[in-house]
Amino acid sequence: MSHFLRIGILGAARIAAGFCQGVAPSSAVQVTAVASRSAERAAAFAQAHAIPRVLPDYDAVLGDAGIDAVYIPLSNDQHVSWALRALAAGKHVLCEKPMALCVDDVDRLQAAAQAQGLVVVEAFPYRFQPQTLDLLARVRGGQIGRLRQLCGLFGFTLRHDTDYRLDPALGGGALWDVGVYPLGMVRALAGGLPATVQASAAWGPTGVDRTLAAVLTWDDGLMATLQCWFDAVPHRHLRIVGSEGALASGFHNHVGPGLDWVEVAEGYDSRREPVPQGNGFRLEAEAFAALVRGEAPHPHWPTWAETRDTTRLVQALLRSATDGRPVAP
Repeated sequence: MSHFLRIGILGAARIAAGFCQGVAPSSAVQVTAVASRSAERAAAFAQAHAIPRVLPDYDAVLGDAGIDAVYIPLSNDQHVSWALRALAAGKHVLCEKPMALCVDDVDRLQAAAQAQGLVVVEAFPYRFQPQTLDLLARVRGGQIGRLRQLCGLFGFTLRHDTDYRLDPALGGGALWDVGVYPLGMVRALAGGLPATVQASAAWGPTGVDRTLAAVLTWDDGLMATLQCWFDAVPHRHLRIVGSEGALASGFHNHVGPGLDWVEVAEGYDSRREPVPQGNGFRLEAEAFAALVRGEAPHPHWPTWAETRDTTRLVQALLRSATDGRPVAP
């Protein structure tokens, strides 16, 4: 690898534009090439984001010796197949969430990465933010005592009925799109899987969940509630309650002015303590580059076990919502 990690992008999705803007100031990573199903779209994307090369297709990105890693912002159903092809081509992989739609595919990706000696990271910008790392450090360090209640919610208004996120064949649905954010954080905070989950969903005409609410229960008495939606005002919040205190934040992807705080409560008194600002796309890409360089991961970065468990929980919650009963994940 050169002094920066050279990244090729598979596709010119809207989130890829945000990624390019986020990493542009970085001295650790550089987007050096892009390919799209449309040559015209790829060219326009490259011009808009100062990407030096446009390649004819995704396979050309995988076969390019001047590219160290690929960023995969494709629809959910394509993540595993292109990640496996990238690993087989010797490329490190930064893959948009969710990395996979079933546990078996998470295991396949982990096995392939280990066999090739390559790095795979699931692209959850908020997991690399100082705000999230601060929350995890406080909880894991025992600041609020024993965890008793967790509450996470994230949703927004999806305004177009033709949006790909409403297509079940593409891995659509509110839980896979936005619910995985609070669900992954709940799993990271709890440190393991719950004993049971129970979910209720409102299903759209295409068969995906447009809104979902759930309760997760652990054997030690810890409980968590989860809410996600496509049909209400944008909102994102996390509350963590322990035996000795409570914490709250928006657990945002990008922490800027006005968002750079963690609420700390002791009894009925609370205060906001500042945390550093940062762009999550840049932070996740630089964390990815550090792992590629062989550096040790930060103790609060996500792990394969967390990715596996979160995927397992999504499957269990959807099964519970479909069957109308509690499920053991």
